[in-house]
Amino acid sequence: MKEVVVKANLRRETGKGAAHRARAKGEVPAVIYGKGKGSTPITLNEREFHRAVQAGLGAGKLVKLVIGADGGDSVEKTAVLKEVQRDFIKGDIIHADFQEVSLTEAISAMIPVVLVGEDRRPNDGGVLEHLLWQIQLHALPTEMPDRIEVDVSGLKIGDSIKVGDLKLPHGVRTLTHAEEAVVAVAAPTKAAEEKPAAEAGEAAAAAGGAGGPGAAGTPGEAS
Repeated sequence: MKEVVVKANLRRETGKGAAHRARAKGEVPAVIYGKGKGSTPITLNEREFHRAVQAGLGAGKLVKLVIGADGGDSVEKTAVLKEVQRDFIKGDIIHADFQEVSLTEAISAMIPVVLVGEDRRPNDGGVLEHLLWQIQLHALPTEMPDRIEVDVSGLKIGDSIKVGDLKLPHGVRTLTHAEEAVVAVAAPTKAAEEKPAAEAGEAAAAAGGAGGPGAAGTPGEAS
């Protein structure tokens, strides 16, 4: 997993009022949870952090926090981004949680599952169902993948791929149950099968009505 550098500052004030004041100054209140060390309140530059999130920084990603302090040297901490909270209405980032980690100790994280090869699947009418969008993995922070790709190019109706079928990188294991389905190809529903037939029937009926007995221009019985 590639490490992202995020600049931060120690936060002297805590509470709702302090958080509002920080946001008014273009800062995002955040917290670093240390292993057996309590928590450290910090602030992030809202624009810089937003750009990092837009570029792919999300939950489970490895981060190097460079924390500045008034009148002191910066301190670097290796952490994993645990959660990003957004304003329900505006969508602005309003808070972030980090978990300090050691590069020599394994961690667990929820990693996204991405399907590839959909355009090469057999054209058999099957419906591709993406059932599991995230998988919980356990690995050293430096070996944790950013995502797990699942190739669905050869799947046919009735086929499925389970967690136990995934090929994980060296040193990475899953904490998600091996029998849980990641993706499956289902047969088309009865309604989907009947629709083309119904459309064909309607077209035939329309054609028959236009050129059948009694239609305009067709010789018939004299009145």
